[in-house]
Amino acid sequence: MPAKTFAFVGTLNRAMPDLPPAKGAGIATFRFDEESGRMTLASTFEGVDNPSFLAVDAAGRHLYATSELTGRNEGLITAFDIDPETGALDYINMRPTLGSVACHVSLDQTGRYLFAANFTVAPEGARPGKAVTAYQVRDDGGISPPLATVAHEGVAAVLPVATRSHAHLALASPDNRHLLVADLGIDRVMAYRLPPAGETLELAAAPFGALPPGSGPRHLLFNANGTIVYVINELGNTMAVFDYDAETAGLALRQVISTLPDGYTATSYCAELALSPDGRFLYGTNRGHDSIVRFAVAPDGTLSLPDWTSTGGHWPRNLTFDPSGRFLLVANQHGDNIVIFRQDPVTGGLSQVDEVRHPTPMRLVFTRL
Repeated sequence: MPAKTFAFVGTLNRAMPDLPPAKGAGIATFRFDEESGRMTLASTFEGVDNPSFLAVDAAGRHLYATSELTGRNEGLITAFDIDPETGALDYINMRPTLGSVACHVSLDQTGRYLFAANFTVAPEGARPGKAVTAYQVRDDGGISPPLATVAHEGVAAVLPVATRSHAHLALASPDNRHLLVADLGIDRVMAYRLPPAGETLELAAAPFGALPPGSGPRHLLFNANGTIVYVINELGNTMAVFDYDAETAGLALRQVISTLPDGYTATSYCAELALSPDGRFLYGTNRGHDSIVRFAVAPDGTLSLPDWTSTGGHWPRNLTFDPSGRFLLVANQHGDNIVIFRQDPVTGGLSQVDEVRHPTPMRLVFTRL
């Protein structure tokens, strides 16, 4: 039987301060054609608030969504079954994230643990105030009560609303020994040790990687062999390259390079990054400049030869490769569209092949079943 490929799109459907109107309906399921790059809407799950970030387990059978909400002390994280025939979502359960404005969710390499990152805009001292919360994934794909949490302390906050930290991502290392957390508010990438399988989860403190003041680390990813960490910095409009020590989780900053063209002075903020499947090109989004920046990746992991492609919309919040690795998709949050690009495997260049109108797209994830 031919494989079915589904793309899931998270949206904003509840008003958020300082953002354009939230026009989404929930989480949309699209059929995706890996030959042409075309997307066709199949269904929408509407019973979830502001599913701004999504993650799918390795088997492609369960989806997890954050509910990014302001004016509340805690966000939410929701688990869904994925119908293997239609891609339709079926609600399993929901848990609080123990911190405000839940903005990221990920699974560890075993699929046994789930991590939520909270951006935290509640007043200083407001409970529960956690930056990261860990959960166990049940056999049915549902989410256990919280297993472990951590709060970040710091005085290097850089946003006008800042009180302490603004965690924006929590991601397990390829060897599943550490959890790295990008904290925009304190300009650090924090590292935590994960226990061996079967032991009680404890987020024990490990080293951290510091960035230049005002960088605002937002998201990160590892290269294929787990020796390099790339960090995209929202406020500094830069991409950082760290050497990564798998034994200690030590991060040594090697390079910081702008994501914007020389001479560009208008307001812009970075959002997301993606590495080509062959590891030869690194891409990032510029919100304001409304571009995808492309870097060539040298054998030692450093970046050079930046180039830019218009996103075909406004405020590119997220980008990701499809399972075939031939297409790069970008969700333009304020432009209400998703643009599909075909990647040239030789040059890394991008050429638009399709555009899908969709309200307030925030996050794209795939499964192939």
